[in-house]
Amino acid sequence: MNKRMKKTILFGAVVALALNASCVSQKKFQAQQHHADSLAYELNQCKKVSDDSHNNLNSINSSLKAKLAEMEKDTASQSLRMHQLQLTNEQLRKDNAELYSKLQGSSNDTQVKALLGDLQKIQDKLQAREDSLQKTEKVIREKEKKVNELNSVIDKQNESMRGLRQRVADALKGYVGKGMAVEYKNGKVYVSMDNSLLFTSGHWDVSEKADSALTKVAAFLADNKDIQVVIEGHTDDLAYRGNGYILDNWDLSAKRATAIVRSLLKNDKINPARVSASGRAEFVPVDDSKTAAARQKNRRTEIILSPNMDELLNVINGK
Repeated sequence: MNKRMKKTILFGAVVALALNASCVSQKKFQAQQHHADSLAYELNQCKKVSDDSHNNLNSINSSLKAKLAEMEKDTASQSLRMHQLQLTNEQLRKDNAELYSKLQGSSNDTQVKALLGDLQKIQDKLQAREDSLQKTEKVIREKEKKVNELNSVIDKQNESMRGLRQRVADALKGYVGKGMAVEYKNGKVYVSMDNSLLFTSGHWDVSEKADSALTKVAAFLADNKDIQVVIEGHTDDLAYRGNGYILDNWDLSAKRATAIVRSLLKNDKINPARVSASGRAEFVPVDDSKTAAARQKNRRTEIILSPNMDELLNVINGK
């Protein structure tokens, strides 16, 4: 075999090896980056859901936010690692290009062998990087699976709460539009009652005309034992100027909320541990304008129905 043919064969082997080294598909990196971006988006959506809960669900939400933040941080770290691997790949491509150039200008067998040895080292580095990438891909798949499970539970809860909203509206159809509204928002069902339906001005004793409506709500809650209940009292922005038993709008809104709780708990099938009350005074208005009509809207009491978070927590905790 003459020297020219030997050089040609060696050069062909080098090219084949280099091409194989560069075949760690860029599409694979892009696909993994897409997985990471999609995962971060889904985790962010999950996080928005957890941020929305409040009052008696605060301790549960704190756990949710901590777990989701941890998952988001881990995913971001894996995405950064994949980006670093991509940069390493680009550097290896440059090294290959330099070796090609040297091989094309080399007529020395010793030098060719040395260059082939360098190429083999690059191949080994690429293989090690491929192994690392596979581990990263496995971690991302596991996190993606967890997020999919979370989304499945959240979707199921949202569907359940939308159905709950319709059932509540059906149960209260004689009152909806007559000082009462039933809405689904932020993953919860809100039964909003005009305070004129419930109380006389400046007082917190539940009126007789509200008894039948609250009895229907209580019966519904007794039949749906997994629903958590928060009663929120709201006032307008005018300072309270009633009797000395009430200090201010905070006090009035809280007393009205607890009065509704007591009315609902006349139904002894409702576990009191499911129910909590809070006064919000004038600080969560539905209409910010300073008109009589806006103030009428803002004077309200809301019964907020939230899903049980146990299943969601079980998914996060891997149970």
